[in-house]
Amino acid sequence: MFDRCDFLLGDGQSVIIVIPASLPRAETYTVSVSDSDICFRADYNNVARLTYPGGEIFERLINNTQIGLVEFPEGTNFPNHITRVAYVEVRRSAGA
Repeated sequence: MFDRCDFLLGDGQSVIIVIPASLPRAETYTVSVSDSDICFRADYNNVARLTYPGGEIFERLINNTQIGLVEFPEGTNFPNHITRVAYVEVRRSAGA
């Protein structure tokens, strides 16, 4: 569905993920993270899996139980609010 995302870092441990797509309708959204990749799920369906830098972003993600998502499809205006909220699930990386 998408192959990249961006992160908005705020004060303290706050972080919001900006995705270049609209997520499918679902009851629950999950962001499953390791220190090297991130997976987005709508209900039980995998929507996207991609690598990301980890480091500070990973530390911020794992310090939250829920995270704000902003859906920002190409050609649209940037929303002035969080469009979805996802649960954060922490995974071990494949090499651990």
